[in-house]
Amino acid sequence: MTACVGAQLTLVYIALPRLYSALLNLPDTADSSAVINNEIVQYVGMAILTPIQYYVCRVLGTIRRTPMSYVKLCVLSISYGTLLSMIVALLFAAIGILDLKTVSVLDLGEFWTALSSLLLIAILTFVTTTHRSFWGMSWPIAAAVTMGAAALSWLVVYPGLTSLVEQAKIGEAIGKLLG
Repeated sequence: MTACVGAQLTLVYIALPRLYSALLNLPDTADSSAVINNEIVQYVGMAILTPIQYYVCRVLGTIRRTPMSYVKLCVLSISYGTLLSMIVALLFAAIGILDLKTVSVLDLGEFWTALSSLLLIAILTFVTTTHRSFWGMSWPIAAAVTMGAAALSWLVVYPGLTSLVEQAKIGEAIGKLLG
């Protein structure tokens, strides 16, 4: 999981901005501190959310599982989402560069929205399906748990942690220490 998350963040915040800079004669916006900030947010967020999700699923599911087995399921889910995110980022980069080089009329904003929506649907479907079978939940309960956890993650925990980490400039400080 660590390798997947690190690779995804490095791709999005360092490799692709440098590629755009080189190919399209744009300013280099690579930001290694963003990689560090996002890794911190990801791991602290997991430490907060995983126990909450575990106990909610344990109460609502019909199959009893150990906390460690649930952590393994979470790692699988995060790795799946990360790999899909990398594929989407590379696909968008390739189409975006091709679009800019050929001066086509593709609306990249709408295209990104469509790709992101498909990505979220794929991730939520995967997590719902795995939680359903792992915990022995009905479809409606598995979907509700997944959507509840997604809302808590994406609307509360991760934005709050991101704000805290960015205000504290933790990524910048660690980046300076590591050179």
